[in-house]
Amino acid sequence: MSISISKDCKILLYADDSTILYSHKNPEVISEKLGKELESCSKWLIDNKLSLHLGKTETILFGSKRKLSKIRNFDVTCNNHTISSQNCVKYLGLNIDNSLSGENFLNNIIQKINSRLKFLYRQAKCLSEQSRKTLVTALIQCHFDYACSAWYAGVSKKYKDKLQVLQNKCVRFIKNTGYRSKVDHNVLNSIGYVNIENRVKQLRLNHVHNIYYHHCPNYMYSNFTKVRHLHHHFTRNSEYNFWVPPVKSQQKDTFYFNGIQDWNMLPIKVKKIKKIKEFKISVKEHLTKSYSAASSDSFLYY
Repeated sequence: MSISISKDCKILLYADDSTILYSHKNPEVISEKLGKELESCSKWLIDNKLSLHLGKTETILFGSKRKLSKIRNFDVTCNNHTISSQNCVKYLGLNIDNSLSGENFLNNIIQKINSRLKFLYRQAKCLSEQSRKTLVTALIQCHFDYACSAWYAGVSKKYKDKLQVLQNKCVRFIKNTGYRSKVDHNVLNSIGYVNIENRVKQLRLNHVHNIYYHHCPNYMYSNFTKVRHLHHHFTRNSEYNFWVPPVKSQQKDTFYFNGIQDWNMLPIKVKKIKKIKEFKISVKEHLTKSYSAASSDSFLYY
């Protein structure tokens, strides 16, 4: 038996992190609806000899900064207990702010990477280049990669530049060069790295490959429609392409839209590769070759 909620709500369950999502233009309607759904969940839990910890329950109202500035109070009441609204919540390791700007999350990433890099620099004299690369990959690269397919496209250029600067610092540590030394495609290629933008694109394409060849959960297919399922009038390379949906401005930052765009731009010989291990190698080689001739102005050397 599962928790029953209204059809116009969505519930996300992962281990001990659970979320109820509801969308409406009126915040008062959202507050009332969430209160009823929480009471329904609380009753179900009690009937099954469980309980809802309202002290750890948080609410957050998403919207543009302009609209949020007009809202003074947004409180949800459940079983006569008031759950106050937060400007930022932590879900599955991500600090999500109410305007979805990603600033809180990225500031946290930047702080963690800088602190770990300082620690590694204190041990640098005892480490070989291979050891330094292994430590950076294990302790720092994971912060660059975590859920980047979802959040990277939506962050501002200022934060994208900061992430590239951080990667350059890591590369200089691995290569044991000066803090003002140049970091370009040749230096990145020498240690098997690609810049931040292409690293995100590489991981995003790996996800899309699993979607295309049906190696992922069913819910991932909802926004991905193959061209051949719509019609049989193929254009160049369209046999292996996804249909590009019409989107509004904010939807251009979503994973599915950027994933479709990146996938459709791949050479057909790469898209034909079914084995994920071979695909990962081919995609990295393609991205390295495609951008090795790019202007050096696209890199930040400081």
